[in-house]
Amino acid sequence: MRLALAGMLFLSPAAAVLACGHCVEDKVAAAYDHSVIVRALDRRREVAFLGIEGPVAASPAFQRELRDALESLGGIDRGTARVSPDAASLSFAYDPARGKLGPIMRALERKLAPRGLSISLLRVIN
Repeated sequence: MRLALAGMLFLSPAAAVLACGHCVEDKVAAAYDHSVIVRALDRRREVAFLGIEGPVAASPAFQRELRDALESLGGIDRGTARVSPDAASLSFAYDPARGKLGPIMRALERKLAPRGLSISLLRVIN
């Protein structure tokens, strides 16, 4: 009996540390790419993390479409877009000297609106 109780006590903290997938930290972590951030900061870029609101498809085609939409916007560094459909989040590096985040987000909103999607700012690393 004591062995079973000890086993349950040992396993209970593990359940508490599982990611919920809904908090800001989990969404950022899902779209986080350390090499993108290091290169961006070396080049004096910023990295934005956005939440995706609406029906997100988990297909590779959707991820590719979203990356293409991001990288077609002015100011975003090509090859830095990361999409996590499971966590409904994305990230990208951008040059604040070429394009401010507000106009980039508004342009992305216009591209995503026909799909019934919108975005929200989660975090910026600079």
